[in-house]
Amino acid sequence: MLGPIAWIALAAGLQILGALLFFRAPIDLILVFTGASITFSVYLLNRFTDDEDSYNCPEQKILFQRKPALISIPISLFAISFLILAFSGRLVAWHIVLLICGIFYSVSFIPILKRKSISFIRIKDIFFIKNILVSFLWGITPFILAGSFRHSMPPRSDFIVVVFAFCLTALINSTSCDVRDMVGDRLAGIVTFANYFGKKFTAFCLCFFGVAGCLAVGINHYAGHVSVPATLFFFITVLWSGIVASPIYLRTLQLPKSVSEPLNDSQVVFNGISLIVLSMCV
Repeated sequence: MLGPIAWIALAAGLQILGALLFFRAPIDLILVFTGASITFSVYLLNRFTDDEDSYNCPEQKILFQRKPALISIPISLFAISFLILAFSGRLVAWHIVLLICGIFYSVSFIPILKRKSISFIRIKDIFFIKNILVSFLWGITPFILAGSFRHSMPPRSDFIVVVFAFCLTALINSTSCDVRDMVGDRLAGIVTFANYFGKKFTAFCLCFFGVAGCLAVGINHYAGHVSVPATLFFFITVLWSGIVASPIYLRTLQLPKSVSEPLNDSQVVFNGISLIVLSMCV
């Protein structure tokens, strides 16, 4: 059950490595491994607070209910990562932002007034905000961390296209995950874009965003503003995000969650590998 989290942590490390290479910065293994560790910790912490897993993945919920001591793992990894970053002089403000967002994403700390009383919710419980936040953080974090140290900026237009690709594909990924978990989220009382508008409309919107993004980048490439490698990077990553998400939407390609989850999350791993390849071409 920790495999999918480790898969996402690997993606975070690869993306930071790719961003360092993209900026022509020295490879910094401390940044890479602490980035992967913080990501692993955030998603593992989320396993303890996901009430919707009682419906979406009951065996997972039972495991973390029976072994509450496991929560010491993400807490320890957070502490170790931040100590290493602080003592090595690599701790920046964005690491604190990631920590705060990760905690508020998973733990019900946000007060709201509901039925004349104060309740507490997570960022995950706020309609579509979760998807926007996840998209934003996955889109810019590797570049902020890599850009915090000595580097050489790539062409501005190429940089914007790459960040746009990261944000858009993360949005497709996170929203598709909600489609897969529609029933459990609805039973848990969580209103997501997917269970509010339905699977078909969600698929239409994500396809529209992907096609519109490709058209915008293609037009800018034709106008001479974006390089060939950056344009291909955008097209390929967006196409891949659609391919790996398609089993969630198509009845003829229905896969068990144990397969569809790592397949869909291969998008973030693919982005990291693609960025490393792109860095060798620009």
